[in-house]
Parts: sequence; C-alpha cells; structure tokens
Amino acid sequence: MTNQEMTLQEITKRGDALLDAGSYAAAVKTYDQALAHDAKHVHCLINKGFALGNLGKNEDALKCYESALEIDRQDAVGWLNKGNALAGLDRHEEALACYDRALEIDSRLARAWFNKGDELGRQQRLIEARACFENAYALGLSEAQEMISRCEQILTNEYYG
Repeated sequence: MTNQEMTLQEITKRGDALLDAGSYAAAVKTYDQALAHDAKHVHCLINKGFALGNLGKNEDALKCYESALEIDRQDAVGWLNKGNALAGLDRHEEALACYDRALEIDSRLARAWFNKGDELGRQQRLIEARACFENAYALGLSEAQEMISRCEQILTNEYYG
C-alpha cells in the first residue's frame, strides 16, 4: 500500500468518524479531501452525500449519489440514499423507484423497506406501506412497529369509520 492510499484510508476514517458524530459540515470537508485523492471513491461520495443531506443540501447530496452510482450501479445504499435525497426534494415517484432498485440489489436492506413504506404512506397507499414496514420490522428495524400500527389504525378507521 502506498503512502497516498494510506492517507486516503486515514482521511476516509476521519470523515466516517465525523459523520458518525453528527459533525456533517466537517465530514463534507474531510470527504472532499479524500475525493481529491480519488474522485471515484464510492464510499466517500455516498457518505459525503449523506452528510450534505443532513445539512439540508439535497440537490448537492443527489449529485454525490448520482456520481457514486455512475461508478457502481449495484450499490444498494447509494440507491437508498438517492431515494432519500429525491424524497427531500419532493420527487416522490423517483424516490420510490430508487428504493425499489435498492431492494432489487439487497432485499435485506431494512431502511429501504422502511423508507419505501414511508413514501407509500404519504401517497395513502397504506396496505402497500404496511407490507413494507412489516418487512423492515422482520429485518430488525424496531421503529417500523409504530408505523405498522399507524397504518392498521388508519385502515381500520377507514373500514369501520
């Protein structure tokens, strides 16, 4: 491993630590440093996008995800996060398509099931939403249980209301 690669690894780890700590602006700067070493580093592009999304910069985040997915079309997390950015831009049908693509690649990606359910719920497609939340819950995402209950409550009220 060359010194440049070690430096890239160290910078990436620092960016990841900043991201985990919620220091999103600092994480973006750190990922920019890493991307100066390797502009096609998918992990850094995706995590930079995630940090930008948390800063409310969904357009910029979307550009990061699109760049990452040009390099690796099979990155399920990239598709998931692209869907999140699109949802944040009120591009809900496109977001759903991204969640579907993420799930085609990795059907065990609980967050993709959850976020797809959330989008479907926004569209009042509650039976489909509930099924997505049930998948997310079965994959260990405990917060999905509350959403299952909400869907059931709304569906029951509509049926018996």
